[in-house]
Amino acid sequence: MKKILDYEEMQDLLSSLDKDIIVKEDPIGFTNFGMPIDHYSYGHGDYHLIITGGTHSSELITNIFVIRFMEKLSNKEIFIDPNVYTIDFIPFVNPEGTVIVTSAIRSLIKRNISCDAEQTYLLTFYRNSRIEGIYYDKDENHDIKLEQWMFRYATPECIDDKYLELKNYLRGLFKENDLPRGCMINWSSNGRGVDLNSNLKESSFIERVKSGEKIYAHNHLSNIRRDKLGPLGCPYYDRPGEVERENKALLEFYEKINKEHKLIGSMIYHSCGDIVTYLDDMSLKNPFVDNYSEDNTMANRKIALKYADVTGYKLDPKEIYTTVDSYIKTFYPVTLLIELGSVTATPLSQFMDLDIPGSGEGFKHVYPKIIESNTKAILDVLPLMVLNYDERS
Repeated sequence: MKKILDYEEMQDLLSSLDKDIIVKEDPIGFTNFGMPIDHYSYGHGDYHLIITGGTHSSELITNIFVIRFMEKLSNKEIFIDPNVYTIDFIPFVNPEGTVIVTSAIRSLIKRNISCDAEQTYLLTFYRNSRIEGIYYDKDENHDIKLEQWMFRYATPECIDDKYLELKNYLRGLFKENDLPRGCMINWSSNGRGVDLNSNLKESSFIERVKSGEKIYAHNHLSNIRRDKLGPLGCPYYDRPGEVERENKALLEFYEKINKEHKLIGSMIYHSCGDIVTYLDDMSLKNPFVDNYSEDNTMANRKIALKYADVTGYKLDPKEIYTTVDSYIKTFYPVTLLIELGSVTATPLSQFMDLDIPGSGEGFKHVYPKIIESNTKAILDVLPLMVLNYDERS
């Protein structure tokens, strides 16, 4: 079975799920270009868990993991008691970005290719990104990257005209900011070119952008400017502190669920690193520290430890406090940030399902390990999250 799904295929899969089990709710909001930020629910219990994917659109595995988990519930491959729990799914926090990055993918990796051909593309992309990592320190290497060169014909023209407003905006953005050829494959931002996780007024990145500093990304993406609207990193569109519509909708949704129901926590999926990050050290570096109860620290660690134990992921209490994820963790315990996949190079490497002789274990069967271990982890931590909620209440 081929692993990659584009945005339209993911929508088709969601539409095919049993509507008596997975319910499509009203969108939590709409993007700048009018796309819905979809909300699905499972169950009708008192205890709510929020699961989100796709904050960064280049981390495509997060969208697909969330949808595959929903599919398992729909097909009754797994069971969560619907009388006890309600699971709130936001599979596309950043739908515009998902359209951009999957349109880029389909410019080269067509739907009708074989599974073997798909895997060859994935491995080639991974190897090319690793080679660029080797070149990173050579003479401020801002040239086009090998993995971008694979997708050099991925331009705004490959986006379907049903997203014409987004397409026209990107045409102008590519010219105005001289974005690198092929960089649509690296698109992490929303449609306006804003990094949603950096998009809050407390972002430590804002002052550097305001000062006019040239800020390049690291490693194999070192030709992408983070201080300009584009594929990744830029924290705001026009005015420092201006909140993007996706974040406004998401934060209002959290507040609503927390106020009206028993919110036992949330799981925010990113990629990559095989890491479970939780809020622990509440130092003064956190601008929201006054809104956090130290009583939650032990519970955060306990649940993160269980999730890490099931998946084999590393446990990491370290935190960059000036992100939207950190804001959510501070206000809504217990929230875990889970980095899916052990290999670098999004959006494609996490879909590898290979067993190459001589390769390390972390390199083999990456995709099925992600799906299977994280599915089990959610099922195993749910009772612990309920117990923690009841002890806090």
